[in-house]
Amino acid sequence: MNPRPRAADVARQAGVSQTAVSFVMNGQAEGNVSAATRYKILQAAADLGYEPNEIARSLRSNRTRTLGLVTDAIASSPFAGRMMAGAGERAAAEGYAVMTIDTHDHREREAGALAELARRRVDGLIYASMGFRILDTAPTARIPVVLANCTARSATEVSVVPDDAGGAAAAATHLIDLGHRDVAMISGPFEKHGSKEVGNVSGPLRSDSFGAGIRRAGREARIVSAGWEIQDGYAAAIDILGGPDRPTAIFAVTDRVAVGVLLAAGRLGLRVPQDLSVVGFDDQERLAADVVPALTTIALPHERMGEVAVEMALTSAAGDLTPRQVVLPCPIVVRDSTSLPR
Repeated sequence: MNPRPRAADVARQAGVSQTAVSFVMNGQAEGNVSAATRYKILQAAADLGYEPNEIARSLRSNRTRTLGLVTDAIASSPFAGRMMAGAGERAAAEGYAVMTIDTHDHREREAGALAELARRRVDGLIYASMGFRILDTAPTARIPVVLANCTARSATEVSVVPDDAGGAAAAATHLIDLGHRDVAMISGPFEKHGSKEVGNVSGPLRSDSFGAGIRRAGREARIVSAGWEIQDGYAAAIDILGGPDRPTAIFAVTDRVAVGVLLAAGRLGLRVPQDLSVVGFDDQERLAADVVPALTTIALPHERMGEVAVEMALTSAAGDLTPRQVVLPCPIVVRDSTSLPR
């Protein structure tokens, strides 16, 4: 078995000093090593199969070049893949790896998971919620924690969140611009403790903004609280569409609810979009674009949230602890499920 090549072997093969090899392998070549020398070093490293010793590097720099990510749901969330992909690709571009713990929606495990990652000397921490939540208190650890897809309304908060309200307003504008005046929305439930909304607040954020958008056009939207899944949308739509005052358009709080609306419309003999326009929310992968008709929806920027969360964690690791919140737009994606009312 051949011994693992060392920096000294690379230096010998390239005909340079070990210091020059160190500059190149640690990303400090600019200003210290010429382009020609850097090329020789990289070529020698490739020929020898040399890889820097990350453990030794982290001991010297006091950095592990890893980020910790704690989330409440990966396996059960249809959106986790996008957020994880965005976080992983952005971290890799900066030479970092992401270490992840899924608490499987057991809130009592979150503090321990963050503490465990901090003990493993990660350079930054991210807490990601798969449903947009307002936390009672922001999670803490011995290093700063960046919040993704959640907020704690804290003066020291560093977070990245979607503009749910802006997305719902875009849905209202789209339907009004098409000429719809009799519209309904199927929203999702939420918890309320006293005067404070907690837990997943996408339902009230989206319904309040959608209702306000319709009122700006001089109309009122019928808003029904149902749930988040296909069966919830189906049951609510059967009731809404089976009554005497049938709307010409329905805005659904999620794409899954919108699919329930499509099924209910078919059951009642209504054509989409000729008899009923339907708008969803999420742009859920392998769903929104694949149903028939393809769903007009509001896109949640989960991949971009993952990227921004990593950027903020790296900034925090570098010592910039400025509290701030980044709000990402939720654009409308127009497909085949909406049209002019008949």
